[in-house]
Parts: sequence; C-alpha cells; structure tokens
Amino acid sequence: MLRLFRHYVPGTLLLVMAADVAIIVGAVSLGVSWAKWGGEGALWPKALTLTATVLFALYLADLYDPGLALGRRELVVRLVYALLASGVVAAALGFALPALRFGRLAFLQSLGLTLGGLLVWRLGWLGISANEGLRKRVLVLGVSGAAEPIVGLQATGARPFTVLGFLDDHPAAYEQLPAGAELLGKARDLLNLVDELQPDLVLVALRDMRGAFPAEDLLECRLRGIRVEDWPSFYEKQTGKILVTDMRPSWLIFSDGFVKTRMTQALKRAVDVVLAAVGLLVALPVMGLVALAIKLESRGPALFRQERVGQNGRIFVLNKFRSMRVDAERGSGAVWASAHDPRVTRVGRVIRKTRLDELPQLVNVLLGTMSFIGPRPERPEFVQLLQQRIPFYMERLAVKPGLSGWAQVRYPYGASVEDALEKLQYDLYYIKNLSPFLDLLILLSTVQVVLFGRGAR
Repeated sequence: MLRLFRHYVPGTLLLVMAADVAIIVGAVSLGVSWAKWGGEGALWPKALTLTATVLFALYLADLYDPGLALGRRELVVRLVYALLASGVVAAALGFALPALRFGRLAFLQSLGLTLGGLLVWRLGWLGISANEGLRKRVLVLGVSGAAEPIVGLQATGARPFTVLGFLDDHPAAYEQLPAGAELLGKARDLLNLVDELQPDLVLVALRDMRGAFPAEDLLECRLRGIRVEDWPSFYEKQTGKILVTDMRPSWLIFSDGFVKTRMTQALKRAVDVVLAAVGLLVALPVMGLVALAIKLESRGPALFRQERVGQNGRIFVLNKFRSMRVDAERGSGAVWASAHDPRVTRVGRVIRKTRLDELPQLVNVLLGTMSFIGPRPERPEFVQLLQQRIPFYMERLAVKPGLSGWAQVRYPYGASVEDALEKLQYDLYYIKNLSPFLDLLILLSTVQVVLFGRGAR
C-alpha cells in the first residue's frame, strides 16, 4: 500500500492506471498518424481530453475498484460501455470546441485501438492478479475478536493477501479460530515459523500488549526486512476505515494524521464558496421546478428546515427540499428513515433518489455551517443516543459536516446504531487523512453515486 497525499492507495491500482494511460495515449497517437487528417490544432490537447474522458468512464464503471471481483464477461461488458460513453462525451466536446475535434477516421481508429488495447491488457491482468504468488503472505500474532475479520479481508480488502496462520498463547485460542484458519503455535515459535514460512508481513493482533509480547522477536523480524504492523493500522489500509471497537485511544493519539493546517482549511473554505456559488447559479432553474412539483403534490412548504449538529457540537439549521408529508413525525418523534418509508411522497422519492432534495444545502455551505465534503450532519436527538452507544462518536464533530463524505460514498444509507458505527469508522478515516486529494476522490465518487442512485433512501 502506498500513501498518496495521506490517503492509502494500492500500488497495483496505480500500476493499472498507468498502463491504461499508456494504452490510451498510444492508441490516440497511432489512430491519428494512420488517418489522412487528424483534426485541427495540436495533438496533445485532444489526446489529453480523450485520456481523461476514458479514465473517468472506467472509474464510473468501477474498473478501478480493487475490492470488486469481476469475471471475464462482466469485465468486457463494462469496458465496452465505458468506451462507448467516453466516445460520446469526447465527440460532444470536439463538437463544442474545434481545438479538441478529431478527424472522423482518426477518432474511430483511436477509440477502436483503445478498446482493443484495454481489452487485451485488462483480461491479461485479470489472470495475473488471480495468481496466488502475487498475494502478500501474512502471519498473524494473536487470536482474538480480530481473527474473523482478518480472514474475511483476504479477498475483500484493498490489497489481497493470504493468511498463513495464527500464533497465540491463550488456552482457548483454538476455539476462537474462524473456519479454515490454522493455529501454528505459540508466540515463542515466531522466529522459527518466520524461517519456515517466509511471510511478507507479521500482523500483531494481540488482545493484551502487556502480556507475553515478543518484542525482541518482532524487532528481529524488522531487521530481516519483514514488515510488522498492528491490527488497527492494517485494518485502516485494507478498508479505508478506522477500527473503532476495542481500539486504544493511544493509537489515535500517536498515529500519523489529523493534520489541519491553516492553509488547508483556507483552501477548503475557498473551494466550498466557489463550488456552492456556481452550483446555486446552475441549479436555480432545477430548484424552481422541484419546489413547484412539491407544492403541486402535497400541502405545506417546499423547503424543509431542521436542526442538525455541526462542527464542535454547534447546532445549525439545515435546508432541504421537503420529501415527506408535513406531519411525518407527528406522534412518533424523531425516527430514522427506512427503505420504502411510507412517509415519503411520490415527488420525494424521486428527489431523494436523484439527491435533488439536498440542493438547498448549498446555502448552508455558503453560510459556512457546512462544507462540500465532510461527515453527514446528524440530528441532536440521534447524536445524544449514539454518543452513549458508540465509542469515539463525538470525534466526528471535529470538522464541518458535508453535503457528501467518505462514509456516504463508501456505505449505503444508515438507519440503525450498527449503521452509525460503520459510518463513523469511515468518518474518522476522513478526519484522520483529510486532504484536498481525498476531497477530490470523494467528489468523483459522489458523481458516481448520483448517476447510479446508490445509497439513497
């Protein structure tokens, strides 16, 4: 795993993207050189535009999701759809801006070569990446509540790995092992097993570090060039979440991250103001139509205003388009929304699915009570409940709440304490690794979520 601008990115993902870029640029160069007329203007703006368009289409098609297991047929289908979509967008850009316009034959040849090259490369990579020899070999020190998630992450984590086995001194360790896992010995056997199995990484998941902690043996592993990581750090890299349950506060205190410089905050605020102002200008006609549709369908105001908890626990009023009946919580009090919620109107169901109900929150961003990117603001009633049930819950209030966030694009809509715990783990990862680069990734993922209607309720 590589840390790029404080965000963990699998090295294999960067390799795949670099190969994609090389194939697209090469295909454009050949496509233009083989045609009698490549189009007006220089080649590099056209090549750059087509490359960016294809990469974005591949991203929307989830072809840069390392945790998504695709078969050959689905891979081919997604590649074809992505290339067709990017071709339409690139053609529209060329029509609008003559400097980005290809000759017809050059354009068709460039797209055809790109599709052929990506198909050959991606199908080849699919076979290579399935090779067990390329997976990291992990030896786990400690059998505890972490054993089951460690085994489960072998195929679903950002970087696939193989668990060689577990070591533990506890008498009940064998009974706590998940299915398919093997207990290889005790902590004192670490160096012998390292010599025998040659692991790439020793993962420390001991339930009590003050007990039989083999410090000298772990140091020897480090000196031999074998990585040693603790379970919370490994979990963070593999999942993009911070492990909240059973985590020691000292890990949060001493771990790298939680950097909020004045320059970073000033830049984030400037981007918020510009995006919110432009967004409001562009969205005003759509907002007018949404407000009219709400008024025509049901009585009551088009705008819904509700108290939410913001940065440092400050209460502010959040603006949304009303998607429920006016008396939705009469007699029930504050309750989470649920799938197929009967309180939601027909118009409300549409604007929730398309996220149009959240457009008035651009005003909150302009006022400074919200940011474009950050944890979703929760209602005071739920905050009071969740801080009693979930450890470290109030730490999510260290930054401004956002229109979108790491938890929103990585996890579906939450409507329970368990969902709130899961989303908190993503929120803490965002706060710990906050950077303009991570904000950009979340914005791109938000486009994907809005286009395909994921997570709405």
